[in-house]
Amino acid sequence: MKKIILLACIAFTVNSQAQLLGKLKKAKDQAEQVSDAVDKGKEVVNKADKKKKGGGGGFPTGLKLDWTTFKQTPAVTFNSLLYGTGSNPGLINSYTATFIPNKTVDGRTVNAFADQSEYLRIKVFKDNQYMNYFEYSGDQVFDDGKKTKFNEPSSRYKRDGEWVGHSESFITDWGPGNYRLDFYAGDKMFYSFDFELVKLTNNDPYAAMNEMYVVRGPWNNYAYMNYADTGNLLFGYYITHEEFKPNPANSAKTNKSVKWSVKMFKDNKLFALNYGNGPTTAQVEQGKWNEEQCAFKRVDKPGEIKFADLTDGAYKVELTVEGEAKPRIYKFDVKDKRIVQIPEQDRAKNTDPTRLIEGWNDFFWMKLEK
Repeated sequence: MKKIILLACIAFTVNSQAQLLGKLKKAKDQAEQVSDAVDKGKEVVNKADKKKKGGGGGFPTGLKLDWTTFKQTPAVTFNSLLYGTGSNPGLINSYTATFIPNKTVDGRTVNAFADQSEYLRIKVFKDNQYMNYFEYSGDQVFDDGKKTKFNEPSSRYKRDGEWVGHSESFITDWGPGNYRLDFYAGDKMFYSFDFELVKLTNNDPYAAMNEMYVVRGPWNNYAYMNYADTGNLLFGYYITHEEFKPNPANSAKTNKSVKWSVKMFKDNKLFALNYGNGPTTAQVEQGKWNEEQCAFKRVDKPGEIKFADLTDGAYKVELTVEGEAKPRIYKFDVKDKRIVQIPEQDRAKNTDPTRLIEGWNDFFWMKLEK
């Protein structure tokens, strides 16, 4: 009888333990389901947060900088925008910002390394949706502290809890589209730049390369006059090519030789030509925007054109590029022996500081005549 009672107790105990374990397992499963739901909810919220239109998306608020340091509004030089974005399509890097303060409102000097996560950053938008941001090193400062480089950090950093390095500094992972870069210094967005990222495909099954990313935007629409350190007047513009096989006999040769020449007119009379004997030859890289420059020689007597030779009048530049149906035409005026800036570059006339064409005091930008 005792054995029967003992066996009954053991059976009851085992059943009770089994029921208890079952309840505990069920509670654990329910807790895990709730946890998974919360995690998925956070993931959805985070993804939705990153896709917000306008200025949404996330990094820390940023340093409170002393924006009274300079009288001028900050900007990014136009030539660094074109070079930094176009010389290696997809890599967002190597920009020169102007008039960025290096002190906080409480007088502390910004430390380029310790404050990196809150100092210089760029938010990236694709088709008007926030994608992510990049951090930059602000350790390179020059021209009496009035210029600061947006350089890629020398070491990796954490973004959204994950390590970021050179391989994560490309926007090509996000695919083709219309992109906008919003430049931040501390807690202030001070500049924006728009361009298009395009993916080209090659249907040739024997091709060495089947796809290529290129950027398009203001590169074709602007040229400049540069006041060189030598005093010479320089003309510059940007050029690229988008051919997969520019040399039919040699697929490994991706550069393309392009001849180009420049004429400059003053008050409708030929005034100067590009320096040298005949056209200049550019070695244009595949899918990359190259900056081409030339000095000018006079047509009335020997010698190069100095910046000081630009007397008051109306000027026209005629750029002829091999393979283009018609010359590119740019116009500018000189008044009081100074080139008259276009309204987009003139700080007194520009109505949107975040879109200022910053030429500093040595680049004078000209718009292509349509």
